[in-house]
Amino acid sequence: MNAVSPQPTTSRRDWLYLGIFIVVLLLITGIPYFYAQRLAGDDKQFMGIIFNIPDHFQYFSWMREAQDKFLVPNQLTPETSTPLLFNLLWWTLGRVESLTGLSYATLYQITRLLAGALLAVSIFWFCGLVFTNRAKRWTAFLLAMLASGLGWFMIVVKFLTKAADAPFPFTIYTSEPNSFFTTMAFPHFSIATALITLVFGMVLLAQRTQKLKYAWYGAIICLILTLQHSYDFFTICGVIAMFALFLWIRDRKFPVFMLKVGIIIVIVAVWPALQAFYITQADEVWKGVLSQFDNAGAWTPAPFLLPILMGIAWLLALWSIRVKMPWKDRDDTHLFLLAWFVSHFILIYLPLNFQIHLLSGWQVVIGVLATIGLYTRVLPILQRWFKNTPPSRLALGATVVLLLAVIPTNLYLVGQRFVDIKRAATEAEVPDNPAMAGASDNRLFISKGEYNALKYIETQVTGEDVVFANLGLGQFVPAITGARSFVGHWAQTLNFHDKFAAVQAFYNEATTDVDRQALLDTYSVDYVLYSPEEAKLGAFDPTTASYLEPVYDEGSVKVFKVASSG
Repeated sequence: MNAVSPQPTTSRRDWLYLGIFIVVLLLITGIPYFYAQRLAGDDKQFMGIIFNIPDHFQYFSWMREAQDKFLVPNQLTPETSTPLLFNLLWWTLGRVESLTGLSYATLYQITRLLAGALLAVSIFWFCGLVFTNRAKRWTAFLLAMLASGLGWFMIVVKFLTKAADAPFPFTIYTSEPNSFFTTMAFPHFSIATALITLVFGMVLLAQRTQKLKYAWYGAIICLILTLQHSYDFFTICGVIAMFALFLWIRDRKFPVFMLKVGIIIVIVAVWPALQAFYITQADEVWKGVLSQFDNAGAWTPAPFLLPILMGIAWLLALWSIRVKMPWKDRDDTHLFLLAWFVSHFILIYLPLNFQIHLLSGWQVVIGVLATIGLYTRVLPILQRWFKNTPPSRLALGATVVLLLAVIPTNLYLVGQRFVDIKRAATEAEVPDNPAMAGASDNRLFISKGEYNALKYIETQVTGEDVVFANLGLGQFVPAITGARSFVGHWAQTLNFHDKFAAVQAFYNEATTDVDRQALLDTYSVDYVLYSPEEAKLGAFDPTTASYLEPVYDEGSVKVFKVASSG
């Protein structure tokens, strides 16, 4: 590591190159969206998302509710919930949507572009705090932005074994520690990583300069972070606490200044985290939602899978750590990087059902440490092997080889998207088995008839109405219509598995009309959707039901109003 200055200096040429990098990155990650829109044609509606449809439409529901509310309810379940949720990102986008009339899909793309740019600028700035050497700064930045794990190895295993799915899929598709992946498909994670990086940059500056003004800057940034990702507060507190511990060990005296920094950040930024906890205690619906996060099975991959998940850069970061180096020889920057890196080994395995989200930001410090490992571990070996090669040429060659070695999984993620998008657009519009939750909610496209039916419902309902449909369409109901969905999300729908099974039974011809009416009455259902997806669940014909009044008919897609039982 070079000698460091309190704040980084960046030349105009570097800013120009950074701007070019950002534009190219955003163009590449935007191509799948253009491709999907092109394939939609006149008979399909591209839903605007290429990864994780259920969670994004949960956010879009919050966005819609935030158009005229400060705190929003949960519309993805038929039960009435208290409006308690506030998320700064989706609240802001909801207000922008209300003011501009832009669609959720357009605002999502704008957010994705801005989030990707913010992420790149934040990481580049932080790398400048660590390295004054231009080549090292750029190497760390590119690794933090482009590195992916060794998940491609699981794809090779899949093809060699001819298995239906790749083993350990979370080693491929976990997005939080992959900046390229989040830039392509998860702008809220991009923003989170950018804000985490900025907070930690301010903490490092505070320690270097012994000025608390940087702690206040970091606290304000942290407040913005926790207002949209309250669980990232665990990461902030964990890293600062470990940094303080390392300072204590090195200096052999209590780190009073870092305690002050931590107190300032906690006092300013803890409130959204407390409010998030309060929500789960004050309302039974929100409490039930939290208890269902296990439904996703989204846990941090086991420790033995971390090399696959995090990849070569992570291994090189591990190798860069000099375990035998005396503590007294470790400067503030060294200790901070070590604290950030090591603390994640604890954070990502905390007994919390959102533990996998605590991977966010790890890629930044990994990129920095991997660069240190490249220059302190790899290059000395190469210089012994290639004595006649200039060190600068060896460094350039090693950097290029390293970057090429860390991007294959990201290349796969982009390439596979084109395959999945084409398959979704050209094969049957309805999943082969909509009775499977994982199949029915993975719909990149819906038919124009289904979309038009949802838009019709939007003109008829209020936020208190409940719409009954299978998960494939139910997940879109709150965001597009504003009504509540009977079954809409694996976590946000209270007693999800029971309600999902109830939908399957409702459309099955073996179910009696008495049971169907009882179900509709119990949950005060106002409208029933019938599309090819529901038709695949059974032979029940809703046009024959006296308690269902047809109000919309577009061929294979119909909407029925539930007759009052009174």
